[in-house]
Amino acid sequence: MKFGYILPNYGDKITPQELLEISAVCEECGYDSVWATDHVILPTELREPYGQLIEPMTMLAFIASRREKLRVGTSILVLPQRNPILVAKQAAALDVLSEGRLILGVGVGWAEKEFGFLGADFGRRGKVMDESIVLMRKLWNDDVVDFEGRFFRVREALFFPKPLNRAVPVWIGGNGSPSLRRAAAYGDGWHPVGPDLEDFAKGAAKIRESKKDIVLSVRMTTDVRKKREAYAGANNEKRVAVSGTATEIRQQIDGYADAGLEYYCASMNHPAASDIVSDLRKFAEDVIRSYG
Repeated sequence: MKFGYILPNYGDKITPQELLEISAVCEECGYDSVWATDHVILPTELREPYGQLIEPMTMLAFIASRREKLRVGTSILVLPQRNPILVAKQAAALDVLSEGRLILGVGVGWAEKEFGFLGADFGRRGKVMDESIVLMRKLWNDDVVDFEGRFFRVREALFFPKPLNRAVPVWIGGNGSPSLRRAAAYGDGWHPVGPDLEDFAKGAAKIRESKKDIVLSVRMTTDVRKKREAYAGANNEKRVAVSGTATEIRQQIDGYADAGLEYYCASMNHPAASDIVSDLRKFAEDVIRSYG
C-alpha cells in the first residue's frame, strides 16, 4: 500500500510557503506523493470550498522543484474543458522536470457553468475525454503525430519533449459506471473520491474482469481526530470518510485493501497549516508505518 496526501491548493488559508512546508513533512514522514485539486473558473455559488484555487500543474511544478522524492499528481484535472494538446505539453514538461514523478489524474468534471465559461462542450464531455486521452498518448509516444478524431485532428506534427519512457501514468477519476469503463479502456489507474467499501469492491471487481493491470486508488477525507459520518461533496455526490481512532482507521483501510486498494490518498485539511502538519505526522505514525 502506498499513501499520498491531497494538498490544500484551494481555499484561502494556506500560503505557498506553507504548501512547501507541508510537502516537506510528507516527504519526511513516508508519503509517496502529494496531489492537487483542479478548477479553473467557478460560479459564485461554488465559492466554498474552493476559494482561491492555485492552478494545479503550476503548483505541482513548484512543489516538485523543491522535493526530491515525492511524486506529484492531479486529483483530478478536468480534461474535457481543456485543449488536450496543451495538457499533453504541460504534463510532458512536468514529467521531464520532475524526472518522471507525475501521475496525471483526469476526469470529465461536473460543474456545467465552468464548462460554459470556458466555451467547452459539457454535453459531450465523456466522448471528448476519451478521445483526448488517446490523442495525448500519441503525442507522448509517436515521433511524427498523425491523428484523425471526431473532435481533434493532427497531421504530420512534431511534439517535444517526450515524457520519460514516452508515457505519463493516466488515472481516471470518478465513481460511476462510465468512469469504470473508461479506466478499463484507457487508464493506468482508477481514482474515485470517497466511495463506500461496497461500491469500491464492486468497481475493483469490474476492473479486474478487464484483465488490465490498473492501479486501484482512492481519494478519501480522513480524520485522525474524531469520527465522521458520510457527507455530500460539492457535486452533491455521497461520500464517506475514513475516521476515528488509529485502530478504526487501520481497520477501514484494511477493508479497502482486501477489496484490492493499492494507493490511498488522504485529504486532511484545516485552516491552519500547523494542524495539517500535526495530522500528517499522526497518520504517518499510526497508519503508514503499520503497512511497512
